[in-house]
Amino acid sequence: MAVGFQRPISRRVAAGGLAAATGLGAAAAGPRRIVSLNPCLDAQLVHIADRRQIAGLSRLSRDPATSTLADLAATLPSVGDTAEAVILMRPDLVLASAHTSPATRRALEQLGAPVAVFETPASVAASLDQVRRIAALAHRPERGEALAARVRAALDRAASRPGSRRPEVLIRMSGGVSPGAGTLTDDLLSRLGLENAAGRLGVRGWGLVRLEALLAAPPEVLVLADDGGRSGRADQTVRHPALAALDARILKRDLPERLLFCGGPALIEAAAELARIRDSALGMQT
Repeated sequence: MAVGFQRPISRRVAAGGLAAATGLGAAAAGPRRIVSLNPCLDAQLVHIADRRQIAGLSRLSRDPATSTLADLAATLPSVGDTAEAVILMRPDLVLASAHTSPATRRALEQLGAPVAVFETPASVAASLDQVRRIAALAHRPERGEALAARVRAALDRAASRPGSRRPEVLIRMSGGVSPGAGTLTDDLLSRLGLENAAGRLGVRGWGLVRLEALLAAPPEVLVLADDGGRSGRADQTVRHPALAALDARILKRDLPERLLFCGGPALIEAAAELARIRDSALGMQT
C-alpha cells in the first residue's frame, strides 16, 4: 500500500471539505471524509469507519448482482470514478485499488488528495492485512481487529474435519473464468478442505477452462457462480447447455458470484456456502 500526501487542495475545496465535517481535530478523530473507489474496499470501509466519516462509495456497490452491501450502499453517497467527481466530494482520504485508472490516481495526487492504493489480496492473510490497513487509516484499529477476528472465526467454523477427504471442485464464473493458484479463492478453497481443479485444468491466477477440457475431465464438484439471473438472462459461458451431459456424473452447485469478488467480510458468507458444498460432496460418498 502506498499513501501519498501531495501539495494542498485549493483553498475553496479545503475550506469546504476538511473544516466542514466536524468540529473535532483531524489528528484526534481520523479522516473526516473518506471516499472509496473500489467495491471491495467499500465493503471493508462500511464495517470499520464511522458512518459520518464515509463521504462516498463506488457506484458498483449499489449493484445487487455484484455487491454484498447493495442495500446499505444505497443509503450512503456514491461517487463516480473520475478525479473531478472525487474532488467534488472534498475527501481527506481516498481509497483506491491498483486497478483504479492511473490517470485518476495521478490527478487526485496532483490536486493534493491523500490516496491510499491497495493491491488485490491473493490470500486470506493478505486480505486480513488489508482490513487492518484500512482500519489504521480510518483511525479505527480496534474495528479492524474485530472484523479480522470475525473472519477467522467463520473460517474456523467452516473448516473440514481432520483427516477428511478433499473433494475436487471447480468454480466457473461469468465469462467462463475460474480462479486458480495465486488467488484468494484458491487459498479459501484449500483452507476449507477442497482441492481446486483449476490447476489440473491448466489455470493459474484467473483464467479460462475450455469447455472441451471440462467435459473430458470433469471435477467431482462443479460450482456455477454467476449473478443468479439478475442481469435478466443466464450467462451461457457459465451454464452452457453442453454441461448437462455431466449431470449424472458430478455434483453441481450454485454460488452467488458476488461472494467471490472480494475478501474481508465477504469471506464470512463465502466460507459458509463453500463448506456446505463440501459437506454435500462428502455426504454423497457415505
